[in-house]
Amino acid sequence: MKNYKMDLDKVKNALLWIQSILERADVPYQIVGGLAAYIYGAQRPIADIDLYIPKEDVAKLEQELAPYISKPLTHYLEGEWDLEYLQLIYQDQKIEIGLVPGVKIRNKDGDWVNQNIDFTTSVMSEFEGVRVPLMPKTQLIQYKTLLARDVDLFDIQAID
Repeated sequence: MKNYKMDLDKVKNALLWIQSILERADVPYQIVGGLAAYIYGAQRPIADIDLYIPKEDVAKLEQELAPYISKPLTHYLEGEWDLEYLQLIYQDQKIEIGLVPGVKIRNKDGDWVNQNIDFTTSVMSEFEGVRVPLMPKTQLIQYKTLLARDVDLFDIQAID
């Protein structure tokens, strides 16, 4: 259990770091994925911090994020994902920043489904005392239902 607590501290520190950069640059963002599921009640280790930002705002962040980039900003077509994103490592914590619009998820039938991310619908919530904007719960459930990986099905069951 001690290691799990340390992981939460690592996530919190990375979240505070990226949040401060985004807020200083006045870039809206929305937390999605496993961290959002955790905040809504799924109790499993958090692998990474997934978030979306508007595509037009990424240039505001490039200089400050550059030393932490582990996967450069480009268009990726990987598994269930078709999107532009970059990956950062901050104090051993992975952070993935996807750019919207343009995110597509492959559903279990193999079809690509466009994701409409609306930052104005974000739900403010807390993770370890840090207030963050989350993808709305119903949208997160739809998102994870499309992906339908084991981890997503676990999250859906835990938060639905």
